[in-house]
Amino acid sequence: MIKLKHISTLFLFASFLIAGTDGTIRGKVTDMDGVPLPGANIVIPSIGLGAAADMDGNYFILNVPVGDYDVVIQMMGYQKQTIKEVHVIMDQTVWLNFKLPEAVVEGDEVEVVGQRPLVERGSTSKKVTIGKEAIQSLPIRDLSELYTLQSGVVKVVSRNKSVPDHEERGLEEIHVKGGRSGQVAYMMDGMYLRNPIFGSIGSGTRLNLFAVREFDWQPGGFNAEYGDAQSAVSNWHTNSGGKEIQYNFKFETSQVGAAINYALGMTEPNENFDMIRGYNDVNIGFGGPILGIPRLSFWVSGQYTTNENFSVYEFDDKVYQGRKVFLRSDANPDTLALNKKNLVYPWDDEAGFRGFGFGNTWDVFSKLTYKLTNSLRFHYAYWQVGNHRQSFSTRYLYWDEGRNELFRDTRRHNFVDKPFSDPKNILYNPCFSLCPGPIPGCSLA
Repeated sequence: MIKLKHISTLFLFASFLIAGTDGTIRGKVTDMDGVPLPGANIVIPSIGLGAAADMDGNYFILNVPVGDYDVVIQMMGYQKQTIKEVHVIMDQTVWLNFKLPEAVVEGDEVEVVGQRPLVERGSTSKKVTIGKEAIQSLPIRDLSELYTLQSGVVKVVSRNKSVPDHEERGLEEIHVKGGRSGQVAYMMDGMYLRNPIFGSIGSGTRLNLFAVREFDWQPGGFNAEYGDAQSAVSNWHTNSGGKEIQYNFKFETSQVGAAINYALGMTEPNENFDMIRGYNDVNIGFGGPILGIPRLSFWVSGQYTTNENFSVYEFDDKVYQGRKVFLRSDANPDTLALNKKNLVYPWDDEAGFRGFGFGNTWDVFSKLTYKLTNSLRFHYAYWQVGNHRQSFSTRYLYWDEGRNELFRDTRRHNFVDKPFSDPKNILYNPCFSLCPGPIPGCSLA
């Protein structure tokens, strides 16, 4: 194996970004005759946000974190109403219009279950939003597989059709509607996330499933704020701790399938695909309030994946017969004729399943959220990915130990402050990334 030198590069990103990772709730409050009700209070009790209707009855609540909320509307002399399970989507406006009947006699509170409209007002393009419950229930191992479930998306994994050496560099090739892989804008909490050298994502930018609260996907027709995108925009909205302790755990392994195959008589490694594969994957996440410190919450999640063999292929039963010699005078003529007919060479002596390379990847995501007031909150996030792999190459088909090994170490720090009051708020979002990688360059994927 060729030993690789490592270099360390410090990337400093300090940029001013317009907040586009939360949602907005707006609408109009009137009485049953359509007369505006100025001064009506609209409140989201669970997060302490709200607004008052203006002289025309219009209101808006900015920078609402993505999720499901109960929205309460009340005004003196009118009946109190609550709309439950209002789903807020990142970078999108939810319209809620209220018509309040007069409360001449004190009566019961009216509760309405919120429903997502079939057609979003103000939307000029296709937009797909997937919540964390759906992400965790889908049969996927990481977020990169989520792209292949979208229409018009192709993930090229074939060595004959993909960009040369992309697989060896740990890069993933995602094409949207025939566009190039570098034309997709990958973002996490509104900040760009991709390989600075090759313009893609990969093993060095993996984020565990429990770290994502919502996935937003726009295949074309996006706003001018995403000027770096040509094919699609992908935005991961990361999870935050809530008012209650939450935890998640998920474990996948190929050992169960290996045990079943062994019980069925497949005792040799070249007969047992799951045994030679050696796949294990652990996901864990937990978070909630920090005891003793009001208004401060946390979220920590991680994923650890091991593959004893990076790729597993099945070879036919035509193997080299006889002694492994190259001189025709030292071998049996019939055996040489059989080997010539089968087109095999002396080193082609294994049949069945064969494994090549290996892969070990882990990532950790943590986030602290401090809500100073109802109109101001701070986020600090730390994300680190470690990857050690040896991929498959036909050039080393009969000498797998001779392949180069790839080492990746990505670190990223985010600090964001988000005021709620100013609709034209511009926030300062610094990001520091330390990335060791193999020569000729250091990459984040």
